[in-house]
Amino acid sequence: MKISKTINAAVFSAGCLMLAGIVVSCGSAKVEPAAPEPVPVVEEPKVEEVAPSPAPLEEEPTPVVEEPVVEAPVEAADADDEYSRSVGAVAVDRDTFVDDKEKVLRIISELDSIMKNLDYNSWLPYVEPSSIDYWKLRKNLQKAEKRLPVKGIKLRDLQDYFKQVFVPARKGRTVTEIRYISDSYIKAVQVQEREPGETEDHVTVYYYFNKNNGRWMVHLPTNEELN
Repeated sequence: MKISKTINAAVFSAGCLMLAGIVVSCGSAKVEPAAPEPVPVVEEPKVEEVAPSPAPLEEEPTPVVEEPVVEAPVEAADADDEYSRSVGAVAVDRDTFVDDKEKVLRIISELDSIMKNLDYNSWLPYVEPSSIDYWKLRKNLQKAEKRLPVKGIKLRDLQDYFKQVFVPARKGRTVTEIRYISDSYIKAVQVQEREPGETEDHVTVYYYFNKNNGRWMVHLPTNEELN
């Protein structure tokens, strides 16, 4: 549009000049008409095509995933029940309970092998010193003789006690749980499920253990403790 207007203006100007010459020539000598001014060439500006900006991507909404409800396994619930039964009112944490039970059951497993072989000398290191000192005394062994289910058995020394009392009462028995009397004194027991109509399980005590300098050792109950 600008170029057309420029050209028209130029043509119009040239026409006016020619008209003026004609007018002038009418009243004077012949005058050569003026050459028309060249029409300027106007270059059209180059318009660069700009690629349209890409439309912003819409963010997809993050899906909401519901967390599955995990039910406590039956074994975990049983473990909790055993922990509660074992510690009772004694202040023992769960990790200590698991560690103590593992150690005690390992000791009992080793004692089973010793009892099968009636290996008295291998048995002694498992027994706490105070129990050894007590049951070495003849007077204490004589009191124990009276408690034996089979009459006439003589307990002359600690080795007789091991063979005639300790082994028969425990050989072939299965210990399944422990019970804390204190954090350093426990019972190792066998638990049998209650019969229909009964309110409590059957619990049989087979071992007592005292912790001596961080080590669980067999405690042999005295006559006074057994009364």
